[in-house]
This record gives sequence, C-alpha cells and structure tokens, in this order.
Amino acid sequence: MSSRIQWALSMGMVATIAACSSASAPPEALGQTGQAVDMICGEAPGATLDGFPAYAYCGNFNVYTSNGIDTRSTGGSGWTQTEGGYGYQCVEWAVRYFYFKWNVSRSWFVGYAKDMCASHPSDVSVTSSPVHGDLAIFTPGCAGADATAGHVAAIDTVQASTIGVVQENPAGRMTWPRSCVSCYLHAASNGGASDPCSTAPASGLYCGQSTQWGGGTPNDLYDCENGSTASKTPCPYGCHAAPYGTNDSCNPAPPDAGSSADASLTADAAAPSDGAPATLPFDGGPANAADGGAPPTANDAGSFEAPPGAGSQSSAGCSTAPGGATEGGSNAAWVVLVAMGLVGARRRRRS
Repeated sequence: MSSRIQWALSMGMVATIAACSSASAPPEALGQTGQAVDMICGEAPGATLDGFPAYAYCGNFNVYTSNGIDTRSTGGSGWTQTEGGYGYQCVEWAVRYFYFKWNVSRSWFVGYAKDMCASHPSDVSVTSSPVHGDLAIFTPGCAGADATAGHVAAIDTVQASTIGVVQENPAGRMTWPRSCVSCYLHAASNGGASDPCSTAPASGLYCGQSTQWGGGTPNDLYDCENGSTASKTPCPYGCHAAPYGTNDSCNPAPPDAGSSADASLTADAAAPSDGAPATLPFDGGPANAADGGAPPTANDAGSFEAPPGAGSQSSAGCSTAPGGATEGGSNAAWVVLVAMGLVGARRRRRS
C-alpha cells in the first residue's frame, strides 16, 4: 500500500472519529443550553432540567459523566457510568438526573423503564402526589412509551390532568397525560414541595414562571441562595425571564404608568369638595328663597334660575319658603289692602 493511500485512509478515520466525538469542545456551562454541547456526539441538549441536559439518541455507546452535565463514552478517574452500551436512553437520563440532583444511588437493577416502579433504591419511594424533580414511569404503549420497555421522564411541572417533563429518546420537553403514568417516584432529598428554590440550578434571581427551575408564583421574583428562598418580590409590571444562566428581573414601570391615576384625580377635582350634588332636588326643603322652593334649573351660562311658574309649586301643601314666609304674593297683597282699609276708616272717623 502506497504512502499516499495510507495517508488518505488515516485522514478518513480521523474525520469519522471527529464526527461522533467532540472531546475538544468546551465543557457545558450549567444551564446555558444555547452554548452547551455534549462530549460524545457534539450535540446541543434537547432540553435541560435544573441545569442537567437531556440529549437525543445518537448511537449505542457507554455514557460516563463527572458532574451530570459533561458526558463521554469512556471512563476515568472521577467519571461515573450512567448507561452501559445503549447511549442516550430514557433510563440513562433518569439515573443521571436522580444521582446528581438528589444523590440517589445509580444501582436500580432494572431491565426496562417499566420495572422502575417495583425496583428502585431505598431512598426512593412511590408517591401519589408528584412534585417537580420526581420521576414518572409510563405504561408501555401509552403516551408514546415503548410497547415493551415503557418510558421514564423527570417531572418539571404538574397540572390536574397532565405533567410537563424532560426526557431522552426522544429528547426534549414534553407534556403527557397523567392517565398514562404507572407510578411516580420521589427522592427522599427532594424538597421541591416546600421551597421552590430547592429546584434552582444555582443561586440567583428567578421569575416564578421561568423555565430555568421548578417555578414558583408567576411574576414574583425569587432570590434563591443555596437552594433556599432568601426573599420574594412581587413584580407589579411583570417579571422578565432571562436566558439560562442569567439573573431574571422585574420589568420597569412603563412611561405612561401614571396616566390613569392622573385622569381619576382630574375627575375628582371637578366634583364638589363636600360631595354635594351639582343640582339640588326638589324635596320640600329650602332650596331657593326667590321662588319659594322650586327646583333650580341651569341656563346656558351655567347659573341657576327658577323655571316659569315655579312659584305655584309646593311640597305636600306645606310652605317651603325660608323664614316662614308664605308661598307666592297673594296673601301679602291681601294684608296690604286690609291695612289700607283700616287707615281709611280711621281717617273717615276723624273727619
């Protein structure tokens, strides 16, 4: 074989190895899915949960990891095996996640995912109240589960009839019906039901609705420190969920946030300060001395004047003029006439 042929064959072998191995790629940064690649097939994860990546199946091989994030197909000092010969499968992901997230033993002694309900480490228990970070074991043939092996996935969110999960084979974030779940498995050290920050991949600020962690109250900003909630701040204008590995933040107030308040203040200023109505009802009270108590009406200039014939109105036959004055002018004229008659009579007597 000529040296040129030998050189060509050697270059072809190098190219083949490079296509399925990325040992020279930088280690994955925790939770930064946009920059993450594994160390076996050079692929980005299909999804992450609490910073741990789930990868798509890309061939049969061993899987070793040193931190639950970086993976390779050969062992070594500090590298733990999570799969023996079948690559990125659903069980590999479940074992790796539980081992590095909840410190659960890698010894499950199962042949298929469906067997995990009956065979699991001592610090794992079956639960009927799943929370973030638990495992869901699916009935074979249901919700896309293999008809023989079944399926397992790690739970992200729990709803009344569905669960949101992260899984491998296929890799990604999925929503499945709870009716297809054979059992839920809970790790003893999983405190996700009591403190949302126990699911945070690292200390930092997280919106309740952020997908970086298990989640809390939407539009509340959590300050997570070492797996515990240090503080929680409501965000009145919403919470901004930043990319993975970046602190979230409350949205700032919009420029016109005070316009509605200003409008209500203007409307209040136009109303009488004592709460009195703009027009006075005709209720038999001393409404207007000039017209004997008739209801006032507004003219074009905005001032009040008595309507035509207002002096003939009364309230249930009672006087409504102030100071005890009788309604209208007829009684006053009669008094004047009587007085004049008396004066005339006196004058006639004197004469």
